[in-house]
Amino acid sequence: VHGLESLVQAGDGRLVRCTLRRVLRTMATDQRHPLAAGDWVRATGEDDEGTIEAIEPRRSSLSRDSRGRRHVIVANVDQLLIVGSAALPDLKPGLFDRMLVAAELAGIRPLVCINKADLVDPGSLVPLAGVYARMGYPVVLCSAATGMGLDRLAAELPGRVTAVVGQSGVGKSSL
Repeated sequence: VHGLESLVQAGDGRLVRCTLRRVLRTMATDQRHPLAAGDWVRATGEDDEGTIEAIEPRRSSLSRDSRGRRHVIVANVDQLLIVGSAALPDLKPGLFDRMLVAAELAGIRPLVCINKADLVDPGSLVPLAGVYARMGYPVVLCSAATGMGLDRLAAELPGRVTAVVGQSGVGKSSL
């Protein structure tokens, strides 16, 4: 979703640049924008341009409040991969906590991932990882640079639609 335009993946795999039908843009809603990444839509059009005619009901959504309205960040996901880094940037447990609460409220399975574990003594990460694990959350210590823990992370992904969140520079794209 990019302002008034969205990229929609058609049934045959093509990406189609679509605009949102005016009636959908102007509907009275408690949401900041009626469309979010992950929404299933019905669209019409030809070649690589189209119009979103309808938005299907969501089975899940991760959202936050924005100026008294709900801002849906992502829809229709099964799992939230919460990525932080052991160093560069420093680990931010408060971000994990906020994302865990948001995932729980949305009914989305959270998965905690601490990347860049190769940059610190892995033993220093055990206390924090242990806290989350004792609360019942799966925790993966990994390094995109060395490959450490990537098999374990990959084992958590099949059969689930996963959204990846985390601050800038933690290695989301590298993972």
